[in-house]
Amino acid sequence: MHELLTKKLIRRIVFAILTTFIIAAILLATLVHYFPIAKTDIAISKELQENNSHPLYIIMRFVSLMGDPLIASAMIIVAALFFIGIQYQREALFFLLVPIADFVGVIIKNIIQRPRPSEFLINIYTQVSGSSFPSGHVIHVVIFFGFLFTLMFIVKKIPYALRWIIGIVSIFMIILISISRIYLGAHWASDVIGGYLVGFPLLLLLLLSYFRVTRPSQF
Repeated sequence: MHELLTKKLIRRIVFAILTTFIIAAILLATLVHYFPIAKTDIAISKELQENNSHPLYIIMRFVSLMGDPLIASAMIIVAALFFIGIQYQREALFFLLVPIADFVGVIIKNIIQRPRPSEFLINIYTQVSGSSFPSGHVIHVVIFFGFLFTLMFIVKKIPYALRWIIGIVSIFMIILISISRIYLGAHWASDVIGGYLVGFPLLLLLLLSYFRVTRPSQF
């Protein structure tokens, strides 16, 4: 009886989280669609771009590359092959599902059609075409590194110290790539927030599916 109540409570919490994120994403998407330029976005971008040193630009550009399609795809393949190599085929399969979430972001971009930041408003260090909202880089890294972070608590076959390192790096990558997209002028801060509002619910759905099909004996 207690276990049944616990499962019901967990389902309600998950449903509440998903609902909250979805509603927030819809509201923000509607706002940026009708009001694509916001003073708050401009202020945040200018604040981040105050330090325009070349070393910082190199760091931000390098970090941002982790979310570019070719490199992102390569990282997915490498991660999948790694987990296949240590006999965790299910984990490898779920890494191969990450591009589906990326496709969801593309669909939303095409619906919202928010213009990219303009060079008349802020510095544009990286020229990017297409719609701005939500940030596809952020959606991707939230799901990829979020799933990788979770697995570090589960896959005991990986050495303990390495799991800690990968887990910490995963968190930093999510944060740094988010900052880099604003710094480089590829996105507004609200695009990054939109990436979180889309990415985290998709990550949650991925994790729910993963735990549903993964045998307890694997933990």
